[in-house]
Amino acid sequence: MKQSAVAVPLTIAALSLLALAAGCDQLADLADRLADAVIPAEPQAAPPSEPVAEDVAAELPERPDTSTARSETDVISFRSILDNKQMTRRERIRAFENLDPAALQKPVAKSNVTAAPRGEGAERTAKNSEPADWELATARRRVPVVMYSTAWCGVCKRAREYFTEKRIAFEEHDVDQNAIARAEYLSLNPRRSVPTIKIGDEVVVGFSAQAVERALDAAARARLN
Repeated sequence: MKQSAVAVPLTIAALSLLALAAGCDQLADLADRLADAVIPAEPQAAPPSEPVAEDVAAELPERPDTSTARSETDVISFRSILDNKQMTRRERIRAFENLDPAALQKPVAKSNVTAAPRGEGAERTAKNSEPADWELATARRRVPVVMYSTAWCGVCKRAREYFTEKRIAFEEHDVDQNAIARAEYLSLNPRRSVPTIKIGDEVVVGFSAQAVERALDAAARARLN
């Protein structure tokens, strides 16, 4: 303890004794004033200082710096709240906690989706789903169509005209003129009726526009699956 701190109480005690002995009111008053002056005041805690950004970050909910949350008025990021020096620590924490947690968003990666393929052999997104019109039309043009006919067959003539009108590519073989074609024709249709039309793997005996279209669609879908 310092000497000055000890000397002051001793001086006050001496003055009090002298005042009592001498009956001097002035000395007593002086002793009381000195006693009041030297009584130490209660120490007061220093006001809390604003923590550094690292302390605030530790108190905030854990979120990626790039995460965002949408409030009623704005989209705000975790980093922008943390770096706002005009807000107090408590204001920054409250600002983030008051945002709707369900609205937190992570950066969205750009999609790599490309345009639909344009080739017949392009893989469809769903194998068993209904093919697009352009897929079916492309596949129909690739279906082989072979008609076995004769020159005197009127139904063969109507089938020929239909294929030409609808721009359906086909091969035609006269079974009276081509022995190889006649053998193929007889293997497909032992009943020996013309026209006999082979569409993909299906054989249509006679001619019907509906039967031809159904066979073309079935063969095209089979190529796509």
